[in-house]
Amino acid sequence: MSAENHEARRRRIAEIVLRVIAREGLEAATVRRIAAEVGFSTAVVTYYFENKQDLLFSAFRLLGELNRAKFDEFATPEPPDLVSFLLSMTALEPQDRAGWRACVAFWERSLDAPEFAAELRSWIDLVRTRIEFFIAALEPDCPDSHRIATQLFDLVQGISTHMLFDPESWPPAAVREALSENVRLLLAASRGAL
Repeated sequence: MSAENHEARRRRIAEIVLRVIAREGLEAATVRRIAAEVGFSTAVVTYYFENKQDLLFSAFRLLGELNRAKFDEFATPEPPDLVSFLLSMTALEPQDRAGWRACVAFWERSLDAPEFAAELRSWIDLVRTRIEFFIAALEPDCPDSHRIATQLFDLVQGISTHMLFDPESWPPAAVREALSENVRLLLAASRGAL
C-alpha cells in the first residue's frame, strides 16, 4: 500500500474516532469499537495504530488540524475581523459542538498524558498568537495584546463550554454580542493604558 493510501486510511479511522468521542465520550473509543464503526477488523486498526494511545493521539492531532483549517478561513480578511475569528472558534454550529465535545474529552486526557498536554498547549499558543495578530492590526500600539488575547481566548472557551450543556443560553446573536462587547472594552482599555 502506498504511503498516501496509508495516511488516508489512518485519517479516515481518526475521523471515526472523533465522531465516536463526540457522541459517547473518550472511553467509548476502544480499538474494537472503532474497528466496528469503520467496518474493519481490529487487526486492520492495529496495523495502522500501535495501540489505543496512538489511535487517540492521532484523532486529537486531526482535531487540531481541522480547527486550524477552519480558523485559517477567518485569518486574512481585510479589514481584520477579530469578532468573526473568535466566532469561528465557538460551539455555535452543530459540527462545532461535536468538535468541542471531543476537545473537552481530550482535555481530561491531557491531565495525565504529557503528549496530549504538550499538543494542547501548542494549540492554545497558536490561537493566542493569532488573536494577538488581529489585535496588532486593530490597535498597533497596544501594550498588552498578550493579556487581551488570553482574556478573549478564555471567554471563547467559557462560552463554548457552557453552550455544550445549555445551548439555548447562548444563541448566536448573544455570542456575537458578548464577543463584540468584550473586544470593544478590552481594546478601549488598552488605549487608555497608552
